[in-house]
Amino acid sequence: METILIATDFSAAARTATLYGFKLAKSIHAKVVLFTAYQAPAVYPDGSVFISPDDNERMYFKKLLEEAEALDPLRTVALETECYNGPITDSILAVAEEKNAAYIIVGMKGSGREMRKFFGSTVTYLCKKSFIPVIVVPEEAAFSIPKTIALASDINEDSDIHILKPFKKLALNFNSRVFIVKVIKKSMDQAVERLVRPERLKDFLSFVNYTFEYLEGDNVAKAMNTFVKQHAVDMVAVIPHEHTLIERLFTRSVTKDLVFHSHVPLLIIPSIISESTNAENKLISTNAVYAV
Repeated sequence: METILIATDFSAAARTATLYGFKLAKSIHAKVVLFTAYQAPAVYPDGSVFISPDDNERMYFKKLLEEAEALDPLRTVALETECYNGPITDSILAVAEEKNAAYIIVGMKGSGREMRKFFGSTVTYLCKKSFIPVIVVPEEAAFSIPKTIALASDINEDSDIHILKPFKKLALNFNSRVFIVKVIKKSMDQAVERLVRPERLKDFLSFVNYTFEYLEGDNVAKAMNTFVKQHAVDMVAVIPHEHTLIERLFTRSVTKDLVFHSHVPLLIIPSIISESTNAENKLISTNAVYAV
């Protein structure tokens, strides 16, 4: 049974993400680890009440159980609760790795300054550091089976194709229609792109219902956002490479176009894989050679 870690701060945006996570877990028969991190002071701001560390922990465990009870009163999903007293992002990553989570789910506030603050700190840090795919759920998003997924692709022949394994598994689980979208600047580039499609990518996605799409535009996110609306895309997947796509994706205008207005969950696929996963892939490759 796979595990999904849902990180919550009990805000409205986090509750949307938690509900999304529970429904996704139910759909793929996964277990949920509902998690919160806190850095609560021992004394209230006015200095009047002392809270012991044990009392703090009990309080947050109680809040987690109440949240789960409110969203899944019939207990249809296997559940575990965890809370850490420590930095939010580091704690999320530590617990996700400890629990061998298949996905991390976080919510995103939907109003200007708060949204940018949350997205810029927690999500960007998770994208840069996590070996585990992160699903970012906008505050106004409602759960729907990801029947249509758009992958903003810059995969080439030098890319490690194994980073797409969680994406492929999700697409196969839901029999999703997948658009592999490449944004190009000139119409002449499309003919070149068609000629140099990565053969490894086509082989890797051999059991996935996919098509290649080429969009013209100088702004990746604006072009993607338009495509999402036109094709009723349920989820957008991206690979945030350092100095390439991540720099384009996490600018103010791109965030607004790709995430703010579309209200579509964003699946962020790590551009690196853990040593254990890498070893597993090598073993699979070795076994495949011996099996021939």
